Amino acid sequence: MGCLPVMITINSPSAFLKRDCIAKYSSTARDYNILLQHELHAMQLQLNINNKGAKLYYVDIYGPIADMIQAPQKFGFDEVSSGCCGSGFIEASFMCNKNSDLCTDPSKYVFWDSIHPTEKAYHHLFLASLPIIDSIINN
Repeated sequence: MGCLPVMITINSPSAFLKRDCIAKYSSTARDYNILLQHELHAMQLQLNINNKGAKLYYVDIYGPIADMIQAPQKFGFDEVSSGCCGSGFIEASFMCNKNSDLCTDPSKYVFWDSIHPTEKAYHHLFLASLPIIDSIINN
């Protein structure tokens, strides 16, 4: 969360000159994910005890996106701190539309707008999630 371009823009003391992730928001997201995993595990145990037969799965997207941001060249990215649409610093949703300026090659960007990953980043998320997806399908 602290590496989203919009979060960097809003929270950085020098958002246009120094576009580093905001550590406190990334830390909060990691802590939340750990708590979520523990809660899902406890819920799964309860479902098993009550013979409900339901299965809960956790798919981590934080880790793969963090990997893309920390080692962009490994994934073929050049830009990790701004989006392809508009300025890449604040635009999202309806602010990215047919009238918006776009980068020349979205595949070089992790983020499409200031919040959402690009198609290429989503592809890498899918590949990272594939073992869990295969496990769900095969079980």
